[in-house]
Amino acid sequence: MGLLIAILIAALIAFGIYRWRAMRLEELPAWVPPALFGLKLLFGFALWAVYTFYYKDRSTSDIYKFYDDAHYIHTACGENKAAFIGLMTCREDSSLTAYTSQMKNWERNFTDRMPFNENRFMIRLNAAMMLLSGENMHLHTVFFCLLSFIGCILLLKVFQRFLPDGKKKWALLTMLFPSFLFWTSGGLKESIMILALGLLLYGFLSIRERKFVTVLSFLAGALLLFVIKYFLLLCLLPAIVAYYILSGKTDMKAAGIKYLAVLALSVAVVAIVSPLAPKLDFVFLIAMKQKHAIAEAMYMKAGSYSYVPPLEQSIWSILKNLPVGLWNAMEKPYLWHTRNPMMLLSALENLALIALLVFAILYKTKRTEINFNLLFFILACTIPYLCLIGIMTPVLGNLVRYKVVVMPLLIYVAVYVADIRRGRLLLNSR
Repeated sequence: MGLLIAILIAALIAFGIYRWRAMRLEELPAWVPPALFGLKLLFGFALWAVYTFYYKDRSTSDIYKFYDDAHYIHTACGENKAAFIGLMTCREDSSLTAYTSQMKNWERNFTDRMPFNENRFMIRLNAAMMLLSGENMHLHTVFFCLLSFIGCILLLKVFQRFLPDGKKKWALLTMLFPSFLFWTSGGLKESIMILALGLLLYGFLSIRERKFVTVLSFLAGALLLFVIKYFLLLCLLPAIVAYYILSGKTDMKAAGIKYLAVLALSVAVVAIVSPLAPKLDFVFLIAMKQKHAIAEAMYMKAGSYSYVPPLEQSIWSILKNLPVGLWNAMEKPYLWHTRNPMMLLSALENLALIALLVFAILYKTKRTEINFNLLFFILACTIPYLCLIGIMTPVLGNLVRYKVVVMPLLIYVAVYVADIRRGRLLLNSR
C-alpha cells in the first residue's frame, strides 16, 4: 500500500511538472521534464531495492541510517513536543538524551572540528518528511527525487543560457549518465547537494539581473551546501570570486591568468587561516578524513579498496598529491577493478566521459565564440573538488558516488566547447 500511495503522489507531481511552464526547457518538448522526473524515480526505487535486498544491514545502509534515526525524532513529536523542537532546532540539553542515545549516526567523526554536522541535517530532514509521509519510506524516495530534480532543472536552465540556439537541447545530455541518476535519486546527501548546486549556480549566474528570486536562490544554495557538504562550497568559492573579477575579459589568456591567481591566493588563505581557526582547519580535516576512510576501508575489508598516498597535516602534502587525486577521480575505477555491474558501468562511464572531452577538443567551437570566463569558471568549480575526493577516498564505490555531484559540469564542458554540427559533418565525410 505504501508503494502504491507513493506512485500515485509521484504521478500527481509529474502532472504538475508537465503543466508548470517554469519547468519547460528550451528546444525540448514539454514532456521532457516530467520524463526526467520519472527517470529519476525509476533510479530512486532501484537505489531503494539495492539497499533493501542486497545491502541488508540497515545500520550501515546509507539510505536507511538517517531514516532510522529520524524515527526517534518523529516519535518525540508525539511523546514530547519540547524534545521534538529541541531535536529539530540544534538545541543541546540533557532532556534530549533519551532520544539521541538510541541514534547511531547523530554523532560523527571530527564533530568538534567541523562547522556543521551534516548527519544531523539529514536526520532532521527525514524527520520533517515523516510529518508528511507517516514513515512511508517510498514517499521519502519521491520527495528526495523531487528535490534533486529541481536542482537538475535549475542546472539545465543555467547550461542552456550559455549555449547558442540549436545547441541548447544537448544540455540534457549532462543529466543522463546512469551513475548520476542512480546516486542522486534517493535518500542520500548527493540528492540534496544537487539541489544546493542548482540553486547556487542558477542564482549566482543570474545575480546581475538583481531580482529577489536570484539572490534568494544563491543564498539558499550556499547555505544548503554549507550544512550538507561545506568543503564543496569551499571548493566553489575561488571560482565564484574570480568570475566577476574583470568579467568582461573573456579571452583565454586573461581569464586563465585571473583564475590561476585567485586559486593561488585561495591556497595562501587556507594555509594562513587553518592553524588559527580549528573549525576552519581545512588541512586537518582533509588529512583526518583520509586517515579515517583508509582505516574504515581496512576494517571493513572493502572489496573496492584502492591505494591513495597518505596525507600529512600540511598544505604542501595536499598540494603535491592533487594530480594523483584528479587522476583517481577522473579515471578510476579501471575496467579491471570492476567487481559488480555498478562498478563496470562506472568504468564505462569514465571512458565515455573521456571520449566526450576528446571529441570536444578535436571538434571544438571557434575560440572567438567561447566565453573563457565561463569555461574556466566551470573548470574551477569541478577540478579542485575532484582533486580532493580523489585523495580522500580509498574506496572506489564511494569515489564514484562523490564524483557524480559535479559530473553534469564535466559533461557540460564538452557540450559547451564542441562544435557538434562540425563534428557530425567531419564524421559523416569519413
